[in-house]
Amino acid sequence: MLRPNAMKARLAAGGAVSGMWVQSGSPVAAEIAARAGFDVVLIDLEHGHGDLDRLVHMIRAVQTTSATAMVRVPGKDPFTIGRVLDAGAEAVLIPLVADAREAERVAAFCRYPPRGVRGYAWPVIRASGYGLHPDRFARANDEVLVAVQIETATAAAEAAAIAALGEVDLLFVGPMDLAGSLGHPGDPARPEVRELIRTVEEAVRDSGKPLGTIVRPDADAATLLARGYRFVMAASDVVLLAQGAAAVARELRRLCEDGSGR
Repeated sequence: MLRPNAMKARLAAGGAVSGMWVQSGSPVAAEIAARAGFDVVLIDLEHGHGDLDRLVHMIRAVQTTSATAMVRVPGKDPFTIGRVLDAGAEAVLIPLVADAREAERVAAFCRYPPRGVRGYAWPVIRASGYGLHPDRFARANDEVLVAVQIETATAAAEAAAIAALGEVDLLFVGPMDLAGSLGHPGDPARPEVRELIRTVEEAVRDSGKPLGTIVRPDADAATLLARGYRFVMAASDVVLLAQGAAAVARELRRLCEDGSGR
């Protein structure tokens, strides 16, 4: 289903958007995230538990609302990216992009010629309403949002060149893997990691392209928005369930052990 890309429109107007990861592979979780009020539901096929078959149902669930259905693809090959877009993803997040050359190449997989090399199957894919809306083909290249992840020191050094690419719409800082590339996995609060992230922020700010990232212990949503980020991922269905269930279980265990639940 091709509809106006609300995420892309809001960013183009200078606004900011909020997002939630769905990593469980559950269409129910995707629908709940969308109905909760997030602007973007980011379905994670890189580290999440979904697959391409369930992806269609997850995208459908999100598209019962005004939220944008975004997918982090599990690979950088044209066939995987093409299948995700054919399923109806309105935005894609491409992980572990190495440099500007690779960013240009993967962005081309997301758009039809002459702007890219995406394979044509418009009459049979879900993104076109299975061919029942052929007039929308002309809008497909403009409606899709292509985001690339900056997750290594090499990619960070090329942030300005990546941001200068016309077919890349958004750069997304992956702080945990960026820290890992500097020898501090999972510790983005290290001074050298924070300094590298600042260089990416400055490069992208100068380009005028929007910048995204995740909320983390050393940078909450308010801090990130104040630093110029316009796409902030603030929650995960798996994390919310795990933390919520653990909190309830701890309280119940305490009550059971001290007998105060009698």
